[in-house]
Amino acid sequence: MTIQSDPSKDLPESGVRNRRTQRRIGVRIPIQLVVPGLSEPITAMNQDISWSGAQFITSYPGSELSGRLCLLYPWKSGHRISVEAEVVRAERLDTGHWQVSVRFASLSPRSQSRLERLLRMLDAPERPPDSESADLFSGLEVRIDDSTAMREVLEQVAGGSLTVVVLETYDTQQSLRLVIRGTDEMPAIRLRARVLEVARVETEMFPLGRLFSLKLGFEHPPTALKGIVDRLIGPLQAASRDAEASSAGAGDWLRDLHFATPIGERRAIRRQDGAPLSVLESRYRDSLKALEAVWGDPDAFDACLLDLRLASETGSGGWPEDALDELRLLQSVHDAVYGAPSRAEGVAHRSRHL
Repeated sequence: MTIQSDPSKDLPESGVRNRRTQRRIGVRIPIQLVVPGLSEPITAMNQDISWSGAQFITSYPGSELSGRLCLLYPWKSGHRISVEAEVVRAERLDTGHWQVSVRFASLSPRSQSRLERLLRMLDAPERPPDSESADLFSGLEVRIDDSTAMREVLEQVAGGSLTVVVLETYDTQQSLRLVIRGTDEMPAIRLRARVLEVARVETEMFPLGRLFSLKLGFEHPPTALKGIVDRLIGPLQAASRDAEASSAGAGDWLRDLHFATPIGERRAIRRQDGAPLSVLESRYRDSLKALEAVWGDPDAFDACLLDLRLASETGSGGWPEDALDELRLLQSVHDAVYGAPSRAEGVAHRSRHL
């Protein structure tokens, strides 16, 4: 297995900045700006807000706003949402005011929770009551059932970064919602992450070469990350030692990779520049959607594979070999991440049909 640099990380910063990956919500509310060097906060009028940033109008000279500043959004009962943000752009308007765009850089877990709730509340009038606002938070989910692997992930998080493997590439500097799920005894961990580096993973086991490694940084204060890890990692120490003994000699390089699957709106994912769509994407989109719907459930995924093999859309000639290669790739990745189906007959069915 080798990891090669992905040209996507060399995109100019402006190209990344202008690519919208989360929906912006227009909302005009007064906010406070804490600017380094000023003794008192200044007032601004927020124009829009998203998961990754905001835009506001201020009478304070935008030419003097650079680097980082703190935005204070109103919350319930006099509380506030405090967001550390980086100034991206400041433009002078005909009125003499300044329009300033910022990118969120660091939030405490409490402020992050409040921000998500605020976005959902602001978005509610735009959607039916029972619909999900997934497109507000484009992101990735990592599922880890092994205590040793979970301990390794938490140690990486405490160090300020985490490397995951995905099936499609992302833009560097893209802000994502990262969900790490462990066993039923451990609560899901929800973090703000930013793509720092992208690389292609090359291996003989996956001849299609569609794996990518993402190095993620976190948009939380280091003390907050350490606090989260300290609360969770203790009970894993003894369990991980037992797991290490039972898995010794497994020799499977896939065990050492942390696979992540998309959550939220799929438009956040983009294809490698100039690369053609896969066979499943171009010719069997309905089949691919069916597999995505059961992704993460070994038995349901196995049953779906069998149904697709027998589906009428493939015609009397059956699946072509290039499509079968991609189905086998998805099967291998799914088994490595979520385990084989519990039904032994399911494995036998797949071996005959795939």
